Amino acid sequence: MPPRFRITTLGCRVNHAETREIESVLLARGLARTDGPEPADLEVVHTCSVTTTAAAKSRHAVRRARRRQGETPFVLVTGCYAETNRDEAIGIAGDPARVIAHEDVAANGATMIDRLTDAVDRWLAGPSAETDPRRPEPPPAAASGGRLAGLPVIMPERDAGSHVRAELRIQDGCDAHCTFCIIPKIRRTLRSKTVGDAVAEARRLVDLGHREIVLTGIFIGAYGHETALRRHQADPNAEPLADLIDAVAAVPGLERLRVSSMEPGDVTAALLDAMVANAPTVVPHLHLPLQSGSDRVLGRMNRQYRVDAYLEMIVAVNAALTTGDGLPPAITTDIICGFPGETDADFERTLEVARRVGYLHMHVFPYSARPGTAASRWRDDFVDESVKKQRVRRLIDLEDDPVDGLSLRYRRKLRERALRVILEQPDRSDPAFMTGRCDHYALVHVRTDRPRGTVITTTIQDVTADRTTAVQEPASVPLPVLTA
Repeated sequence: MPPRFRITTLGCRVNHAETREIESVLLARGLARTDGPEPADLEVVHTCSVTTTAAAKSRHAVRRARRRQGETPFVLVTGCYAETNRDEAIGIAGDPARVIAHEDVAANGATMIDRLTDAVDRWLAGPSAETDPRRPEPPPAAASGGRLAGLPVIMPERDAGSHVRAELRIQDGCDAHCTFCIIPKIRRTLRSKTVGDAVAEARRLVDLGHREIVLTGIFIGAYGHETALRRHQADPNAEPLADLIDAVAAVPGLERLRVSSMEPGDVTAALLDAMVANAPTVVPHLHLPLQSGSDRVLGRMNRQYRVDAYLEMIVAVNAALTTGDGLPPAITTDIICGFPGETDADFERTLEVARRVGYLHMHVFPYSARPGTAASRWRDDFVDESVKKQRVRRLIDLEDDPVDGLSLRYRRKLRERALRVILEQPDRSDPAFMTGRCDHYALVHVRTDRPRGTVITTTIQDVTADRTTAVQEPASVPLPVLTA
């Protein structure tokens, strides 16, 4: 029986994309994955520490992995917690060689995946090889051209399993230094995957059965650039992300392509043109973090935009991505409540912007002071915890109100429309139904006997506060198109 491995993943879409890369390395070396309760020969905990809560969850996950392994555990700790809490992670894992951060000045430019591969190879070769100081370090990561660091291309070997959707990591690193964010200290080197490598990886994902690909990155708008600071980019008029979308959308068999989180400066006319030109593969949905509707707070956050620019972007997105029959694109967002110094008036401006945009979904969370960030030092300006909770509650109620919430208001526009749905899993409340996302990102419940991964055309019949229900239509029903 081959050695078994288990991967525990915490954090963002990029972490989940990296998990697929880690899994590919292990499968290529003959290991078998287990998700069951039985002991694994190798435990990998891919961690997050974007907030203190995330760091605590990562710490607990590493401890659980060690307990599962018994007396002689082999646990690899990877990801952001491995850097921000390195000494703590080493104490739990038991060996510095088993704690693999994103950035390591002693690694000669090797990526996290390079260093993980080396650690696994040492482990497979036996204890003497794992600790042999004569073993050479892996070579530096190849650059994609000029001074721009590259990302490795990963060619997974197993089928899609239960995953219809796959994340494709096209970019890593950030140097924008938002005052609430620790990421620029964890992932300092900006890296981009070449167009050719991204297309090759996308082809492999489609061949393995994934119907949808999400392009992900730490700062996806910096794809193809050496910095996330637009004023310092060597060629701010270059449009590498638009070029990449053109190339990936043309992969045969790819049903759906989404683009993850972007700021106003990222959403250019060329990007929107690429989305329109490649519809319906590229879908009318964008995740556009707001963080705050107050210019004063955005300035303190060190964001690269202000409210007027954000709203101008929303106008441009709606103009480009509204379908010919008048259905606007779905827009989702992130909002921080209770950032240091945020007043009631600042928060009211956030509510106002949310109402104007009409988000399908808002990821709302209270500000959490992350040690090592600028904002964590502004203790005199900290907002009372009870006030933060009240503000979070008001935004959630704005989205989820059962009579006229923002989500309900948007999903009502879907009624009686032909929408494409990719079936993802059985409906837990009714086995006669399957659930899946439509192109406009809403989760749809549809009565069907078709299996997971099937692409179907549906008509939305009923929309309530907590459910969007559809019926399956014949394949001949045409889907609306973008006309911009």
